[in-house]
Amino acid sequence: MPALLSTASKLHDTAFALVRPLDGVPALLLRLILAPVMLQAGYNKLAHFEDTAAWFGNADWGLGLPFPELMTALAGGTELVGGALLLLGLATRLVSIPLMFTMLVAIFLVHWDNGWLAISDASSWLANERVLAAAEQK
Repeated sequence: MPALLSTASKLHDTAFALVRPLDGVPALLLRLILAPVMLQAGYNKLAHFEDTAAWFGNADWGLGLPFPELMTALAGGTELVGGALLLLGLATRLVSIPLMFTMLVAIFLVHWDNGWLAISDASSWLANERVLAAAEQK
């Protein structure tokens, strides 16, 4: 029995030694997928600042958030700067905290009832068939 455990332990150590250089690949891929989405969302909020602030602040047809200009600046800045830092791989753990908070607000205030593509941008370079279909349904 001890010989079997020793052999299993050696096989385990060898297998993990082979894949250890790939430890960072999943995090890299996730960053490279999320960064362009964050960059575009932040850019759109800041490029259309007045419209976004109006939507954030209006309780009748928008989100009804307090201090809509501040919320627009915080959300847009967080997404734009955070997306750039994710893309570069700088301060990723630190920037993930405000990005998580921003995404939780987006999930529960916008996307929970309306779907993830509810405010999709069909003119985006990231738009695929689902985004185009969602834009037609708006």
